[in-house]
Amino acid sequence: MTVQSVRAFLLREMSRENKAGALLMMLTCPCHAVMLLFLLGGTAIGSVLAVFRAWIYLGFTVLFLVGLYLMVRPSSCAVPPEQSPR
Repeated sequence: MTVQSVRAFLLREMSRENKAGALLMMLTCPCHAVMLLFLLGGTAIGSVLAVFRAWIYLGFTVLFLVGLYLMVRPSSCAVPPEQSPR
């Protein structure tokens, strides 16, 4: 990968699916599951979450990776690479 191709990837127009993937990725970051357990620790929901802690971490991780894939995949409206002058 060259610097120009990385720059073109970062400056590309994001589709609605790319933006949805970015939002999903931000909301389901696995580090946020720990904060969720601490915030809800004294409640009935918190006790249920504590019992299923491993499954919650697994679910957050899988959703995070799906969001990451949706965010970085090329969209159908991607701008074609520039033609080099001859």
